[in-house]
Amino acid sequence: MLAAAGLFASTSYESYSPLFDAEYVGSRVCGDCHTENHALWKESPHAKMLRRPTKDSVVGNFDDHDWRVPGTATVVARMTSDGKNWFMALVHPRKPDVSIRFRIDWVVGYQYRQVYLTQEPGGVLRRLPLQWSVERGEFFPYWNLQEGSAITLDDLWTQMGTTNSAWNLFCARCHTTNLVIERKNAEHTEAVTHWSDDGIACEACHGPGSMHVNYFATNIVNRVVAFANSKLRGEPVAYIAMARKLPKGQDLSVCARCHGPDILLANTNIYRIYEPGYSKKGRINDLSPHFKETPLTPGRKQPPTMECWEDGRPKGIGMLFRSFIESKCYDKADPRCYDCHHPHAAKAPRVQGLLQASDASNEYCLRCHDDLRGREDEHSHHAQGTAGSFCYDCHMPHSIQNIVGGYEKFVRTHNMSTIPNPAATVEHGMQGAPNACNECHTDETAEWAVEQTLRLWK
Repeated sequence: MLAAAGLFASTSYESYSPLFDAEYVGSRVCGDCHTENHALWKESPHAKMLRRPTKDSVVGNFDDHDWRVPGTATVVARMTSDGKNWFMALVHPRKPDVSIRFRIDWVVGYQYRQVYLTQEPGGVLRRLPLQWSVERGEFFPYWNLQEGSAITLDDLWTQMGTTNSAWNLFCARCHTTNLVIERKNAEHTEAVTHWSDDGIACEACHGPGSMHVNYFATNIVNRVVAFANSKLRGEPVAYIAMARKLPKGQDLSVCARCHGPDILLANTNIYRIYEPGYSKKGRINDLSPHFKETPLTPGRKQPPTMECWEDGRPKGIGMLFRSFIESKCYDKADPRCYDCHHPHAAKAPRVQGLLQASDASNEYCLRCHDDLRGREDEHSHHAQGTAGSFCYDCHMPHSIQNIVGGYEKFVRTHNMSTIPNPAATVEHGMQGAPNACNECHTDETAEWAVEQTLRLWK
């Protein structure tokens, strides 16, 4: 005890620079101190986003499984495994008796669908054209589904020749931590890339941690003072970025980089070079100027994941974050993604029940809308505890199209301030502009919904 006190007394607190450029150290180092958060993260979808193929990580059927173009009897692909290696073989487009076998070197995802990558001699990780739908329990050509195009053997091969099928030159920025592209050619057939962590690890959201680690590892006083400054004064933590202590815009850039890149094609590189933190070299750490740079054009169809409904509301799954920042709640208050979503356990709610229509989610809304507390029934015109009585039912309807899992479903818009507008449905039809009222009242018309809204919410 005396030795510890003496060491503490002989050590002084070291001030730190608010601007810095550190190096990446990897999630294992973070786990040495942040054991609880690291354990939560390690079991999360973020941590398991990119893995080497193993019996635990491969979820698709590679048990001598044949795949046919839907509606035909002709086998065009075969999936096999010897227990240590996994393979996808495609029939040659010009030689039907010949199949080309590709070894699976990486798997991406596992909850909704799984993508398979093969390492080419030139260093490109090529995305194979067939992916596994967990819900459907079968392989399917994701890009044909997304684009609504015809499925043919020739097209499956064409998909592997596009520049954006070079996974480590496109998709990897959101599926790895600290992607570095050292070299590539214009055709995207050659590439030298590497990253710090497989999957979305600590430093993808908190920025590079070498200076943070060194600052706390070498001086116990720094730990004590920093803890007090953080808890009592709300100061940033030394040499690391924490979204909840960043200014508005910078905070949500951490999430927007991958969950909301609705930006002009010419500016996509800005999202690639983004890094959370406080760079003195001027590295991009605030993406908010680009959050709304593309107009919400009614009926927008391209790219498919960025579609808009006919009344201009965000529709595609790539617009989920865009729907959030279009809300009055975002403009007038300060809601953040991790208010509802657990920042380390990813898909888990921050508070039990918060990600569904429930008393817990109502309470989140009532924190600001306190004038409605105690008169929720009067406001919703639905009996308490029934569908339609919860805030999410009317203000966050299922209007975001999601085909990530290989089939179409609709998830909740994050435009929390959206108001049911059945009049838009009357104008554009249910397929062009759905509304919250008819989401539940499926046996009624949009005209009926208009009458009800005029009668109940005068």
